[in-house]
Amino acid sequence: MQSVKKAAFFFDLDNTMFDYEASFKKASLFAFHTITNNIPENKPLEDKWFVYYKGYCDLYWPLYEKELISRQEYQKRRLLSSFEAIGLRNICAEQVQHYQNVFEKSVPLKAEPFVWIKEIVHQLDQLGIIFGIISNGDSLIQREKIKNLKIHIPETEIYISSELNIAKPDPGIFHLVKNSTNAEVYHYVGDAFELDIVPAVQAGWTAIWWNPLKQPAEVDTYCHFNCSSGSELIEIIKRCIESAGYSLH
Repeated sequence: MQSVKKAAFFFDLDNTMFDYEASFKKASLFAFHTITNNIPENKPLEDKWFVYYKGYCDLYWPLYEKELISRQEYQKRRLLSSFEAIGLRNICAEQVQHYQNVFEKSVPLKAEPFVWIKEIVHQLDQLGIIFGIISNGDSLIQREKIKNLKIHIPETEIYISSELNIAKPDPGIFHLVKNSTNAEVYHYVGDAFELDIVPAVQAGWTAIWWNPLKQPAEVDTYCHFNCSSGSELIEIIKRCIESAGYSLH
């Protein structure tokens, strides 16, 4: 009879436990309406604006990532540029800040877990397997998202980069979690190959790539599970559970 190795499963938050892109769009459009309420409702216009907005998010992101502009400047540029693209040029600084405040409060409220995540968490909980979250981001915002998912995650198993002063892709965050957790085998589920999968493998974890867009791996030397559907992810996690010696029957 195979002996049981105490297992732990940790998950990324955004785009792994819930569809962040969908929440981002809903929150963006809600905030958009709060500063364009003097304009008659116009769905083609708002859809056009959002396409520009996403484009400018991507355009200015490298400048922010390289610390060439501040977070506030990044937020300002992407919003003003997107409004100018649809012919709205009289947006003041107060409106930019109002938009950002509404947006940040709305994103967590729009978070809905992927349907499969509840099944996975329930399975882990029933088996007494440790499970939690390792996420980059602002503490208040990430915790608000977690709360609105309405999934019980043990407080002691929530690790957020801004609270730890270490962030992915530094594998040190995985070493920190491992040193704080009483388990023998560690698994991490994440959607970003370079940010989640690579450092998890570097830290000696089993990495499970949640890859619904079926993106090619940027580095093919890392061993990891690659799944593109909820049912496939559930099966992979079940295989990992069984390989640790747990019985699912």
